[in-house]
Amino acid sequence: MSGTAVSMNIVGVVRNGGSALIDTINRIENLSAQLHRYTVTIATNDNMDGTDRVLSDYAGRNRHVDIIQLDGLAAKLPDRLERITAARNAVLQKLEEQDGDHELTLVLDLGGPNACLDAQAVLTAAQRVAPLWEGVFANSKPAYYDIYALRCPGWCDEDIWQRIQSTRRPLFGRRKWRQSLLKSAVFDRQFHIPADTPLIPVDSAFGGAGLYKSRALRGLRYSCRDDKGQQICEHVMLHKHLRHRGARLFIDPALTTLAADDHLGEGSGAPFPQHLIPAASGAA
Repeated sequence: MSGTAVSMNIVGVVRNGGSALIDTINRIENLSAQLHRYTVTIATNDNMDGTDRVLSDYAGRNRHVDIIQLDGLAAKLPDRLERITAARNAVLQKLEEQDGDHELTLVLDLGGPNACLDAQAVLTAAQRVAPLWEGVFANSKPAYYDIYALRCPGWCDEDIWQRIQSTRRPLFGRRKWRQSLLKSAVFDRQFHIPADTPLIPVDSAFGGAGLYKSRALRGLRYSCRDDKGQQICEHVMLHKHLRHRGARLFIDPALTTLAADDHLGEGSGAPFPQHLIPAASGAA
């Protein structure tokens, strides 16, 4: 299919998005102008900056944009991850109520990673027919930062925050101990992935953007609790349910987002390990 034949739901959640939200909306408008059909659905709550005005202006000038207002969610759900999960599920619920037939659903973080979203990279990913896929996720520059959402054998197959929280703290030197633990659990896994690397098979990832076949998401919801009731990245649980349905998930190294400086640290940006590339080559 040509670029103009692509139909897509573009969705996200945001709170206090600041100037990055404006930049990201500009990028979404550039992408949507090249789509055959599209909708934009954004959930937001309890903003204390100009986010409500920005979103209202966006919806006011574009009839394809729907804003879900969830004010009061912060008081109802004090935990940030619980709020994000609830907002994401409100978006999925809205898409199912609309009962549209857009083939693809693009999930974007709206607070920074996609301020330089490349519409052509999204269209290229959307039109890929081999390998077969149900979800592809972004590769962030200068390093893939989103280890929390990542599950990939030989790279990361654990919840990093559960590991950090369960590790016994020393009596002395806790600051140095925590820095060392963050380096081994997070930063040393934040590799630089060249854009020309083949698709990387994963059990879960995100990196600020995920492109899904809409039919694969039908009936699913996010959860930030694992089977034992422990808190976990909401993407991991959604992707677990997807894989139970037989979904094939990949990181697309050419689909790039921006990694915020405060998500990186000492050790971030090391070369992508050679032992992970053969699996990607085999998949492609």
